[in-house]
Amino acid sequence: MSEDPRVTGEMTFLEHLDELRRVLVHVAAACLAGAIAGWWLAPIVLEDVIRRTVKQAAVFSPLEAFNERFKLALVLGLFISLPIVLHRVWSFVVPGLLKRERSWVLPMAMASIGLFALGAWAAYGYVVPVVIDVLSGFMTPSMKSEIRLAALLGFVYNLALACGLVFQLPLVTMTLTAIGLVTPGALLRQWRYAIVASFLLTALITPGDVVTAQIVMGVPMMVLYFVSVGLSWLVARRRREGDARARPAEEGEDAVTS
Repeated sequence: MSEDPRVTGEMTFLEHLDELRRVLVHVAAACLAGAIAGWWLAPIVLEDVIRRTVKQAAVFSPLEAFNERFKLALVLGLFISLPIVLHRVWSFVVPGLLKRERSWVLPMAMASIGLFALGAWAAYGYVVPVVIDVLSGFMTPSMKSEIRLAALLGFVYNLALACGLVFQLPLVTMTLTAIGLVTPGALLRQWRYAIVASFLLTALITPGDVVTAQIVMGVPMMVLYFVSVGLSWLVARRRREGDARARPAEEGEDAVTS
């Protein structure tokens, strides 16, 4: 009995295109179902965001509430459908990978997604409320706060994206250490430059010229850097142990050959 070519990877070009079409159809259907679920969840999330931040948001056009709920439904739908999307994409890609590549691509992808989700959640639950609370302290008694809903959600999306990218730092550091491009000692010696780079990077990725957001994100990023150094040390140690185990085996093979 012949094996399924989708498993062995022995498919013609047209068969690959047909399989890709099926994957795209399944992904689109999953995203659509997720968006429908996100449409019903969007009002709950909207109320929670407003309650955590400005307490009351203003809408300046008849379509604004609908548009922002629609955008949020798409974002929530993407997160809801993400497991199905990843499963279908992985099932399409995995036949073309070597066994060794399969062992590290999936864990790295899952770790990256997990770190991004953790960073986005940190922005949602900590960074955005803190930044808005600090900035509201600069208002004088004669000022009246009327935060537009679209501006508030845009601020949340930008900071969530920025925090998600920042939280990739440990994974990037571990990967560079594993392939030998950096060492824990070199990272630790450059800690002063890392602090400056942390605030410069947060200044680039945070929305607008909000200094408070840069400070609120810069301090956790410094902590992440030193955590990354520790993880880099663990990876380097494991790599040295692997090299030490491999060296006697190579010496034994050389002795047998000679």
